[in-house]
Amino acid sequence: MEYGTLLVFLLFSLVFVGGGIAVNYLIMPQKPNDEKNETYECGIDPKGDAEIRFNLKFYVFALMYVVFAVEAAFLIPWAVVYKSLSGWAPFIEAVVFIIILILGLAYAWKKGDLKWE
Repeated sequence: MEYGTLLVFLLFSLVFVGGGIAVNYLIMPQKPNDEKNETYECGIDPKGDAEIRFNLKFYVFALMYVVFAVEAAFLIPWAVVYKSLSGWAPFIEAVVFIIILILGLAYAWKKGDLKWE
């Protein structure tokens, strides 16, 4: 009997979604033209080839931002609950984590990945 409820829910959801798509297809205006079929990019008419090779430094810079933003997101909850933690172990773990972050930043800096040219 439990599977019957699941089956009814699944069928209802499929009919609901399928009905919505069918009604949308029936009432939408069918007037395609060249302007509607063009690629839209921020109001600028597209020109040339869409395949542009970007410098690898853009990707490295963006990846470094994501890594450091995520790691900062790990430090915020730790800082919120720090007073409720007991002993030196949480503090030492956070210090080791921050040292690893600093070493990664120093490596990226020395490698020249932070230079925006």
